Amino acid sequence: MRVIVAHENIDLDGLGSLALARRLHPGARAVVHGPIEGQSRAAYSLYKGALELLTPDDLPNEDIEELIVVDTHDFSRLGPFQAAAQRGPTVVYDHHPRSAAAPAGHYRDTGSCVTLLAAELSRSGLEPTRDEATLALAGLQADTNFLRSAHTVRLDFEMAGWLARHADLETLRGLVSEPLSEEALRALAELIGAPHWRDLGRFRVIVQELEGYGRLPGAVLAARLLSLTGADAVILLLPHEGQTDAVGRAAPGGPDLGRLMRELDGGGHAQAASARSALSPRDLEARLLRSSVWNQRGETVAERMTRDVRGLQVTLSVGEAALELARLGHSGAPVVEGEQLVGVVSRRDLERALRHGLTHTPLASVMTRDVLTVCPDDPLEHAADLIKRRSVGRLPVLEAGRVVGILTRSDLLGPPAPPQGLEERILENLRPTDRAVLARLRDLAPPGAQLSLVGGAVRDALLGRAPADLDVVVSGADVFRITERAASGGLNFVVHPRYNNATLKLEEGATLDLVQARDEYYEAPGVPPTVVPGNLLQDLSRRDFSVNALALQIAPQERFVDAFGGLEDLEAGVLRVLHPLSFLEDPSRIVRGARLAARLAFRLHEAARESIAAALAGAAAAQVRLRSELDLIFGEPFPGAVMETLQRWGAAALYGPNDSLAALHRADAAKAAGEEVQGEVYRALWLHGVRGDRAEYARHWQFPRRTLELSYARLPENLTEEAWRLSDLEVRFLSLLHPQRAAELEVARNLQPRRVRGQDVLDLGVSPGPEVGQALEYLNGLRRAGRVRSFDDEMQALRAYLNRTPGAGG
Repeated sequence: MRVIVAHENIDLDGLGSLALARRLHPGARAVVHGPIEGQSRAAYSLYKGALELLTPDDLPNEDIEELIVVDTHDFSRLGPFQAAAQRGPTVVYDHHPRSAAAPAGHYRDTGSCVTLLAAELSRSGLEPTRDEATLALAGLQADTNFLRSAHTVRLDFEMAGWLARHADLETLRGLVSEPLSEEALRALAELIGAPHWRDLGRFRVIVQELEGYGRLPGAVLAARLLSLTGADAVILLLPHEGQTDAVGRAAPGGPDLGRLMRELDGGGHAQAASARSALSPRDLEARLLRSSVWNQRGETVAERMTRDVRGLQVTLSVGEAALELARLGHSGAPVVEGEQLVGVVSRRDLERALRHGLTHTPLASVMTRDVLTVCPDDPLEHAADLIKRRSVGRLPVLEAGRVVGILTRSDLLGPPAPPQGLEERILENLRPTDRAVLARLRDLAPPGAQLSLVGGAVRDALLGRAPADLDVVVSGADVFRITERAASGGLNFVVHPRYNNATLKLEEGATLDLVQARDEYYEAPGVPPTVVPGNLLQDLSRRDFSVNALALQIAPQERFVDAFGGLEDLEAGVLRVLHPLSFLEDPSRIVRGARLAARLAFRLHEAARESIAAALAGAAAAQVRLRSELDLIFGEPFPGAVMETLQRWGAAALYGPNDSLAALHRADAAKAAGEEVQGEVYRALWLHGVRGDRAEYARHWQFPRRTLELSYARLPENLTEEAWRLSDLEVRFLSLLHPQRAAELEVARNLQPRRVRGQDVLDLGVSPGPEVGQALEYLNGLRRAGRVRSFDDEMQALRAYLNRTPGAGG
């Protein structure tokens, strides 16, 4: 039999996940084990019959063939099903931060496990029943605090709307707004009347045991007490049958309760977590108080500020400053004299001055001189308070009078803190040797340097794929200073001063590219961009899609960076451009998107799709980059899928009219079946389908001459007699071009394998005479030794023989 279980002390999210997992796995039995409290008990009582929610005692005496685990990946929390989970096979669905020993499964960083399962159902075209949707939506709302918690993501909102279309909203209101019982109200009164405050590090926390009560809704009480007292966190200790439950809720910016409870073999999120222990309440409290969680320091300005800020020189005019600010894409900037701060100016100030005809007026006359500043080590709370009280949009960050960064309202508001454990998840999916190289680079980085793994490597690692090449962006230090230090540590980079980067060979032919952070702007659509020095965020903003604008900062400390919502797009399988003019600026990004969409089965965001038509008009100016992308298409696993994607998006005009899609699809199918289809064959098939002058097309797009010749290959009139004349590439090309004769071609080839004959030797320039026989005898020896197996092998060996044999050539 197949069984579905959640963790013990099941909550509404766990119950809702059981309901949806039943729909996703028909025939599997949903089982609730262990005690059930508060809202969960009421929901269980209401739906246990309709949804056939069983207990372990209800199960027949049969072996568990498959265990489906929801809302946890910690098998120690599965009670009587722990052994079955460890024995396997097991299917896991969980949204909690993954531990290092997490089993394989379906994981997404969502606010609730219900969201993950609802997305699976929606993708499969399945719909929940009214009861399933109601219980699931209650779980989603409870686990995300009605979509207000810090770990709520866009997908939670989408799935809440999807479930709401099927749910009984009247019943739902009763499930998630259960009134407290008389006993729970007495407990809450005790907590409010005499809370046990603790000053732990920088946090004010309530840690309190509740004795003399029956089963209490600990999570509800902790949440109510948190909102009533303004504590940084509330932890309630609830003794029951010789064990103690620790239930915690934390405010945003409070201690990481998920980490705290994991130390007790529990789990949860930073703001909501729990654990069960065999310790007494007093001993458990003592252990909680000894945790290093309380020592976590608050964020500093340095952790949020934008580094490598380019200030405007005070010698500029208003017009020059406005143009420079527009190129930088900022709403304001510090004004400097040399490296010293002398003022700040906003885009609004400059626009106002330009409207008054002050284009040639010195910048110093319109800048703000009385500047509020902060230091890198200042608490972030202090900087946020300054911005709020003084209504300023930005604070220059000074160190020894020099501008080292800037803190803006945007830096304070976002991006939101990413889900926990992403850094470990990315590093786990790198090759061990690559992790060692990154760790070495981090150790060798000079003070103030910021090193970040960026782009496709981060994207692929988050998708569970091992990246090949690595790109590391450097800001706050010079690339070549880092390569000098790396050389002393045994990492020998090849430096490229012209391009301000350096490369290092990795295992399996891969490379690590170390590059200076850059910014860019486009003078006109389609033309190459002007590149200027920048910082990490500016470098990420140059990327084509949000899923490629993710980064893992590795120095000075590990930190996941997602400034453009790429993680949510990655989870949703969406390719979203970073700004509306992205395709217009560089039409080759459309092709990169098609390659990604075909490789990862992603879809293009509707807004980006709508911008394609306008971008096609400027494609002529981007021919060099489009040519490079065309070459990369034929290096993709399935080039036919890429070309079909371009056609579906209405972008086929980038490479002109072509009739080769059917042949390319056959090539993809053959490749998917394990057959070899060379890139040369794909290119020839594409050339063959060109409408118009094929030779001119090949010249324009720089196809090799051999590819053009292959595209002209024809089936011999008499296959049986002449098939041997065809090369291996020609056979593969023709079998895909003429699938109805592929079998006949293969038979003809096998019946009469082609061998090098005297005429072939003469065709290579050997004069008639004994040299021809000597060459053929040499080839016979190679055949007997098994060193040549095809006509192509023989011709290669023959050319080598003639090159090293004096007098053999004609």
